[in-house]
Amino acid sequence: MRRISKASDQTSSYASRLTPYAVAAIVTLSVTAATVTRADHDLPKWRPSGDAAEAARLAALPVPDGMVSIPAGWFLMGSDYHVDPDAGPQEQPQRRVHLDEFQIDRYEVSNVHYLRFVLATGRAGPPYWRGDPFPDKMAAHPVIGVSWEDANAYCRWAGKRLPTEAEWEKAARGTDGRIFPWGNEPAGWQKSNIAHSGSKRGVKYPPLANVNRYDRGVSPYGVYQMAGNAGEWVADWFDPQYYRQGADRNPPGPGKGGEKVFRGGSWNEDPEVARSAGRGAKAPDGWSYLLGFRCAHSAQVIGYGQ
Repeated sequence: MRRISKASDQTSSYASRLTPYAVAAIVTLSVTAATVTRADHDLPKWRPSGDAAEAARLAALPVPDGMVSIPAGWFLMGSDYHVDPDAGPQEQPQRRVHLDEFQIDRYEVSNVHYLRFVLATGRAGPPYWRGDPFPDKMAAHPVIGVSWEDANAYCRWAGKRLPTEAEWEKAARGTDGRIFPWGNEPAGWQKSNIAHSGSKRGVKYPPLANVNRYDRGVSPYGVYQMAGNAGEWVADWFDPQYYRQGADRNPPGPGKGGEKVFRGGSWNEDPEVARSAGRGAKAPDGWSYLLGFRCAHSAQVIGYGQ
């Protein structure tokens, strides 16, 4: 994974959509931090196999949900080095971009939401699920260990799509070019789940927070955790020069590329990585214990799986 920096109750209808996978029990899968460097296809993923009742119980748990409307208009995209000394060349120049109105998930996609998708479609679950497939305390954590392809498939199943890079950035920082969702002041323990001095560590399961934590760090539109907890896949291919040549209205991102963009930093990265203009890139079939996602839509959404 390349991190780009300056230096380099829909639950009532849920049961009717289950596939035969929901009749299977759960296998135990324990994954250590060292395995995250392995290729996605080399690592076994959780698949339902046995206790349908437990999987269905977990999938029906209530978790934070909903979308936020982001109004149409101009915003400042990218970074001005004179304002933000951590700005990298791939996020310059700062420029005015106009977006049509869209909606974005208020919260990162949780393990429960992703379990509903897995049971409905038969797609493999992420490697960090273990047990049945995860304990209740993980239910409202953001799902991690999913590739861009997984995230894209989930959003399509949910009747949504991944946000464009421009949409994600506007939802994260508003219109005024602020460095973080909450403003220009540094990240603190009460605003985000970001690594601080002495806090980085490798673990079997990361110290993630529920997707509705850190209400002091929400974006100007009330979107949660657009800095820290889990980094987030977006729709665009990565091009380090795109900010110099992209359209100033609804930029769709490059037409092709080898890596997809992710944004927002994570629980195990330094605060400067979680700046709203920061950009990272990784192959679309790759995954990481740092990465999750949220979905977007350009029109009203009835609910997941519709």
